[in-house]
Parts: sequence; C-alpha cells; structure tokens
Amino acid sequence: MLSILALTYLIATVYSVQFTAFDHSLLSPDSTFEQFVYSRLESSPWHVSNAKKYDEGRDEVVAYKGKWELAEPIVYPGFEHDLGLVLKSKAAHHAIARKLDHVISNDGRDLVVQYEVKLQAGLKCGGAYIKLLDDARDYLRFGSETSYSIMFGPDKCGSENKVHFILRKAVNGNDQEFALRQTPMSRTGDLTTLYTLIIHANQKFEIRINGEVAKAGSLIDNANLFNPPLIPPKEIVDENDKKPEDWDDRLFIPDPNAVKPEDYDAKHAHPKIPDPKATKPEEWDEDAPYYIEDPTAVKPSGWEGEWKPPLIVNPKCETGCGKWTHPLVPNPNYVGPWFPEDIVNPDYMGVWNPRTIPNPEYHDEQTPGKVRPIGGIGFELWSMDNNILFDNIYVGNSIADAELIGNKTFKVKHELEFANKQENKPKIKNEPLPPPRNFDELLRDPEVSTIYQFIIFIKLFWLKQYLELRDTYDELLLDPVYAIKNNTLKIILYTLVVLVGTTIVLGTLSTIAFLFIGGEEEEQEVEQHRVKVYDVSDDEEERDRIEIISEEINDNVSVPSVQAVDSDIRKRKV
Repeated sequence: MLSILALTYLIATVYSVQFTAFDHSLLSPDSTFEQFVYSRLESSPWHVSNAKKYDEGRDEVVAYKGKWELAEPIVYPGFEHDLGLVLKSKAAHHAIARKLDHVISNDGRDLVVQYEVKLQAGLKCGGAYIKLLDDARDYLRFGSETSYSIMFGPDKCGSENKVHFILRKAVNGNDQEFALRQTPMSRTGDLTTLYTLIIHANQKFEIRINGEVAKAGSLIDNANLFNPPLIPPKEIVDENDKKPEDWDDRLFIPDPNAVKPEDYDAKHAHPKIPDPKATKPEEWDEDAPYYIEDPTAVKPSGWEGEWKPPLIVNPKCETGCGKWTHPLVPNPNYVGPWFPEDIVNPDYMGVWNPRTIPNPEYHDEQTPGKVRPIGGIGFELWSMDNNILFDNIYVGNSIADAELIGNKTFKVKHELEFANKQENKPKIKNEPLPPPRNFDELLRDPEVSTIYQFIIFIKLFWLKQYLELRDTYDELLLDPVYAIKNNTLKIILYTLVVLVGTTIVLGTLSTIAFLFIGGEEEEQEVEQHRVKVYDVSDDEEERDRIEIISEEINDNVSVPSVQAVDSDIRKRKV
C-alpha cells in the first residue's frame, strides 16, 4: 500500500498533478458546491463580517478582526494550485459567510452538508465548524447572534474534543438549541479530513469522518440522545410535590421487641473497665487541692483594687492528689456493640416518588430533523491556531452527490497528501537510529569509493582501539590483580601509549606557551631597561644615540640581553 502511495506521489511530483474544478453538471441542480475557484476573495460570493460580538472572557464587545484569504495548502499539499479558504490569524475572532446558490429545504428529503478541514498548524484550542444559516440574511453583519439552523464540525480545546452537531429550532415561538450528547472525536492531524452530516428523511442521522460512519442514531427513538431532548416527555415531575412527613419508606427496622442479652454489661456495654489490680499510691493525697496560690508571688507596685496571687500546681501533687479512681484497661470480655435484629417494617409504605404532571412544553414532533430553509453558510470561529483551511463545501439533498464529490476530490487529495508526508516524513523526537554498516558491508557496496573505504577503515580501527582501552580500564578498576595477571602486556602497552601521548601533548602546549608568553616577557624586560637608561641621560645628543641603538636592537631577529645593551651604550658614551 505504501509503495502504491509513494508511486502516486512520485507521479504527482514529476507530472505535477494539477487541480481541476469539479464538473458541477454531475450534481443535483438545486445543490451548492464550493471549491473556491476565484482569483481573489473579494471577487467571490464570500463576505468578511464587519459585525461585533460580546466576548465573555474579556467582558467587552469585540470586532471580528481575524483575517481570511484564499491560499494553497502549505503543509503536505495534494493537488497543485488547489485553493481553499484559510483562517489566517491566531487568537482572534473570525467570521465569514456567503449566500447559497439555491435555498435548501429538507421537508421530506435528505439533508447533507459536507466539507474538508486541513489543520496545518494543529488545533490546540479552537473551532473549525460550519453554520448553516437561515435564508435572507445580511452576511456583512454575520456573527454569533445570527440565526442558524445547524452547526456542525470539529471543536477542540484542551482535553475536550468533539464534532458538534447542533440543531436550532423554533419551539413555542422561541429558538432553542439541541446539541448531540455523545459526540465523536475530531481528527487533529495535518492531513485533510472530510466531515459529512446526513439527516435522513426518515429522521435518522449519520456523522461520517473521511467517509466512514463515526456516529449514527434516530432523532425520534432515543430521548436522551440530545440535550435537551428533541421530543420532550409528555409528563414531567411536579417540583411542588413534597414527601409527606409521616411517609415511612423503611423496608426493615430494628425489632422493637428485642431484649438485651443477660451478659450485655460484661460483653457489650463497656470496651474498657477499671483495672481491678490497681491500688492507690501511699503518697496520694486526696485532701490536697491540685492548684494553690503561688506563695512567692508579689503584688505589683501601683496595683489598684483586690489582688490575688496566680495559681500554680501543688508541689504535693507530684504523685497525685484529689479523688483517686482506678485506671481503665481494655475489657477482656468485650465483643462489640449489640444491635437488635432487623425485621420487616409492618408500616412500610413503599418508595416515595413525586407525582407527574402533563408537560406544558410537550409537542408531538414527527419530524424533529426538519429545519428552516437554509439560504447561506458561514464560519464564525475563534481559534488559538492559524492556517486552518476549508475546502469542497457541499450543501444539498443528495447523499450520492456527496459521496461522488468525496471520491473525486477528497480521496485522491488525501492519498497525495499521505504519500507526500511519507516522502517528507518529519523526524520523530528520540527516534532510534539504524545500526551503522560494518566494514564488510562497505567493502561490498560498489557505490562506496576506495578512498572512503580507507577512511572508514581508519575510523573503525581507532574506534576498536578506543573500545578495547576503555574495557581494559574498566576491568582494571573492578579487579586490578586479575586484570594485571591476565592482561599484563596489554596494560603495559596501553600505559606506554598514554604516557607517550600525554608527553607529546604537554610538550607541544609548553612550547606554544613559551613562544607566546616567554618572548613577550623578555622583550618587555629589554624595553624597560632601555627606558630606564634613556631617562637618566641628560645629554640630548647621547639620548638620541641611545634611541638609535635601541631601535637597532629591536629590529634584530635575535633579541640581545640587557647586559649587551648596557655594554654597547657604555662604549658609545666613551
């Protein structure tokens, strides 16, 4: 399968599979199919909204400032020059809509909405769903308050990931939203995903992802499928009904005629009892108080009113004072608390439930999937991610049309994108690398040159020596006596190699240091001496002669010693 896809991508690369518009004559005449075959967004029937909305997060009214444009995919493209509608801004409110070519109604007919989503930058937090709008709307004012009939498509933020399916219907004169409870999860990969919603004329529905059914059910049979239910119950619980105070709903009660056992006090009443072996200590003074006034306390100077010294623990109570009682110890006969046996409650009145009353919101709905006529479509989104591409939007009454479009557009495009991704597969973090080829494999490879084979041989040779040296070192650390006894020559050889190598490296470094540091220090010493002799001379002519001699010394390849300079200067002075 991968080879076929790779071949498909190769053909697409070599022969440049160009995008060709779908033949609309193959579709039902009352449907709308949008492929974004426009030169510019301004020349298309799409209108970027200039409305405003209330942002609950900011607690303010904000405008739809998000940018839209027509562009080709930039991540694993399929067809060449295949444009789509792209949401371009990050962390911004976006709104764009268009009028359908024909008003779509599902009165006694199937209703199908299908479109492609390509998340080129992923979807960390945001929506990519589409809204099917009511007819005769001002699309320049399209926003969150615009009435719609169906909202369908992916939405993800954090751990919440779902494919919305929301019906908006008028109930008793007021619009109400009915959202699917258990929704399928959206696809968050970087390849194009095809989302399809079908509401059948028999009031069943399907949600397909990439042509496969991800969720299906009946809009009539399952009352808990939507929140709130599309068909409300005939009766509801009376919230004003209260449980009577004398209502006895206890099925079992303790036997009121049960009698305590004769050994109740010994086995059940007291988990602890006074220690019968304990006796009062002789020093225990039952007449002495536990607290007495502090005899050493002194009334503070300037105290007004009655003064009493503070209380302290009676020194006589070191052993104990006050009434003496036996300390408690665990009851050796205690077996636990006693309970009377349960019997069936003769006054049991059953489980109490509040009474039900007719539901004032009930309506006999035979076609809950029927919606108001659809005259437009739009995207009203907020997303933290940009470069979300929408393409191949179909709204109509034919399932066969939607399947034909999917086979002719999405299926071929998805295969090209998949082959493109396999050809340019991104590197996986910490992906294990294949083992390197050994030297025998390199020798047998006719594409490897002789020079490269020789270089590989040298590398492998030194790698082998390094590994053996490291193994010998580890053995020496683990058991020196055994290692020296069994690998004497190897250890001596490696020791000599290390010593010689270290000597060469250190000698080279010392020579370089001497050339750059020692020479500079000697030149500085000569210069300091020249300045010293130059400064002590009072004869201007003599000072010039000294300067000339010093310059000649500096130009000399072999720098003379300080003593030679002094001797030369003295000769010239004489």
